[in-house]
Amino acid sequence: MEYILYKKNIPILKYQEDKGYIEVLQVYNKEHLPVALFIKGKASDENLYALNEKMDRFLNNRLIPSTRPYFKDALEEMGIASNYELAKKSFFLSLSDQYWICPFELKDKLFWENINFFTNDYDSAIGLRLISNSKSLNKNSSSYSPDNSTNGELSKRWFKKDGINYLEKAGTGTEQQEPLNEVLASEICRRLDIPYVPYYLTIRDDKYFCYCPDMVDQSTEMVPMDALYEDLHLIDGKFYDYNQLIKRCQDMNIPNAEENLLKILLLDYIIANIDRHSYNISFLRDSNTLQWKGLAPVYDSGKSMFLNQLDFEMEMLSSSQIAAKPFYQTQTLQINKLPLYKIAPYINLDKLVGIEDWYADFLKPLKRLTEGKKSALVKKLRERIQETKIILQTVSGSTTSQKGKLSNAELVYEALKKNPKQTKEEVSNLTGLSRATITRAYRLLEKEGKLKRIGSNKTGWWELK
Repeated sequence: MEYILYKKNIPILKYQEDKGYIEVLQVYNKEHLPVALFIKGKASDENLYALNEKMDRFLNNRLIPSTRPYFKDALEEMGIASNYELAKKSFFLSLSDQYWICPFELKDKLFWENINFFTNDYDSAIGLRLISNSKSLNKNSSSYSPDNSTNGELSKRWFKKDGINYLEKAGTGTEQQEPLNEVLASEICRRLDIPYVPYYLTIRDDKYFCYCPDMVDQSTEMVPMDALYEDLHLIDGKFYDYNQLIKRCQDMNIPNAEENLLKILLLDYIIANIDRHSYNISFLRDSNTLQWKGLAPVYDSGKSMFLNQLDFEMEMLSSSQIAAKPFYQTQTLQINKLPLYKIAPYINLDKLVGIEDWYADFLKPLKRLTEGKKSALVKKLRERIQETKIILQTVSGSTTSQKGKLSNAELVYEALKKNPKQTKEEVSNLTGLSRATITRAYRLLEKEGKLKRIGSNKTGWWELK
C-alpha cells in the first residue's frame, strides 16, 4: 500500500509499505523533510535507499510503546491489532510537529485544516484509558486522538481546555514522585531564568499527576536531539559526544544552543536527574520558514530527586554515584567535563534562597511520601544547591573575597561539609582542584583549626570544626 508523508498540506515524499517493510519511492520536497530523515545533518533526496530505514524509524518513534501501562488492554477492547495500526487511525498526527501520513488514494480528500489536533477537537476517551484503569473502551470507541502517537513509557494523555492542548503525565510506584519532580524543576527554572515548560500538580483519586501546556503550535515543530545526532558517533555505544553535537548545532545555525543546553545540564545536577536522554532534549524550528528558533525549554525532568529511593539510601549517595545522561555516566563527570564556565557568570544561585521552605511546604500535604522521605528530599535539595555553588565558583576561577567567592581552602571545606569521608579524588571531582592543591588546603585548614583528622589516612575521616 502506498502513502504520502505530508507537512500540513505540503507533500514531502511517497513510500510503499509491504509486510512491515518501508520503501521510499519518491521525494517531492526535500527542504521540508523531517530532520530525522536528514543525511549527515542535511536534507537530501539523492539516496532513497538510505531514507528507507530513516523513514521506518521516524514512524516507529511515533508509536506508543507496547509496555505502556493499560495499553494492551485498550487495544484489545478496541479490537486494534497493534500500536502501528492505532497510529494509522489518526494518520500518525502529533502535537509535537505538523507531519502526518495520508493513504495515497485519499490524497485529494484529506486536508490538514480538517484533521490536525491543534485546531480540531479530539476524543479524550483513549487518553483517559491509557493513563488509568478507567471505563473500558469498545470497538465503537473513537480512535482519533493525539494519544495514538505519544511515545515514552510513562502513562500520559493529551486534553484540550479553553483551546489549549495540555499533556498530563502520571507517576509510578507507591510514591508517584515523577509529577512532584516536574513541578520542582519548573520552580527552579523560574527562579534561575532558565527557559522551561511550566508543570502543575493535580491529585485525582489519591494519585499524583502533572500537566503542562503544549510548547508547540501550528507554526513550530519540535526536533528531538536524537534526530540531529542520528549520524554522529556514540561514545561507548551509548553516550553522546558533546563537541560533535555543538558543532552540528553550529553548522545548522541553531541560536544559543550551547548556552541553553548547559543550563539544562546544570539544572539536572541540582535535581540529580538520571534520565536526560535524547528525546527530552529537543530543538524548536519554524515549520514554515525552516529557521531554527533554538533549544526547546526544559521539559520531562521526572526521573530525578532520588526517585524510588528510601531516605537512608539517599543519604549515602554522592554525585559521583548518581547516574547522568546524555554525555557522561555520572553527575560528577558530566558537570566537570563540560564547559560550564561559559554560563557560570550568568547563573545567580542566590535566587534559590528560600526554595527549601517552598519545597517543604509543597511536599507537606502529600500523603504518599513518608515524613522521613520529605525531610530527606528537602535536605538533599539544600545540599545539591550548595554543591552547585561550589562548582560554579570554581569554574569562574574564584579567589577569596567577602562577596561570596571562595578560596581553594574554603572550596575544600565546603566539599567536606557534604561528606567528611570523601577521598581526595572525590573532592577533586567536586571542586575541580588538583590533589596537590587539596593537600595544601587540608594543611591550611588543620593549621586554622577547622579540620581534625580522625583515624588513619586510609580509613579515617575529617572532623569539621
